[in-house]
Amino acid sequence: MFRETVTHAGGDSKGTARESHALMLLRRARNSGYAMEATITGGASIRWTRVDHSTRTLVARAIALDPETPVGDLDDTTRAHLALIDLGDARYLVRADGRAITTADGEIGALAAARLRARRLVAVDDRGRVRLTMAARLGLLAHDHRQAGGGTDGFAMCSCGFTVHGPTGEAADEILRNHRQTVTARFVDSITAAYAAAISTTR
Repeated sequence: MFRETVTHAGGDSKGTARESHALMLLRRARNSGYAMEATITGGASIRWTRVDHSTRTLVARAIALDPETPVGDLDDTTRAHLALIDLGDARYLVRADGRAITTADGEIGALAAARLRARRLVAVDDRGRVRLTMAARLGLLAHDHRQAGGGTDGFAMCSCGFTVHGPTGEAADEILRNHRQTVTARFVDSITAAYAAAISTTR
């Protein structure tokens, strides 16, 4: 579940959005060519401009999606567990020591599995199938493409290794921001019909 904030002419409107609604907003933004960027908390920001016909000026509009439970620190162990689950065919099963997650490539113990669920990084359907939540996937994307250095003297670097040089620090930061928007758009394109169907059944 996400907290949704829509910025419009009258101010801000706040509400909640299920994963399926958040995905719909991201896909609509992608199709419209709007700027969108995954956030480190596991959410996303969408920004665009439109013409105000009464004043004939461009006005800014935005949608912010913030997970009700921020993803928090994604350390190496957590990332490894999420990668196992993302391979597919992960199941939530009862073991002697509690409820573990089994995957095609290994098993995640009961304590670690409980932590993943408590942090809302994974969801389990009524058949015991486990998947990453939208917040987890957006958070992983943002962590993989956070600013890792630079920002001055026309230099900026992404944690993925993408490095830019611009005439000013602000120009370099803008190029890096465009890079993050590009990878977010590619992420939206990569979401499969099976994943979209899975989140549509989650309440």
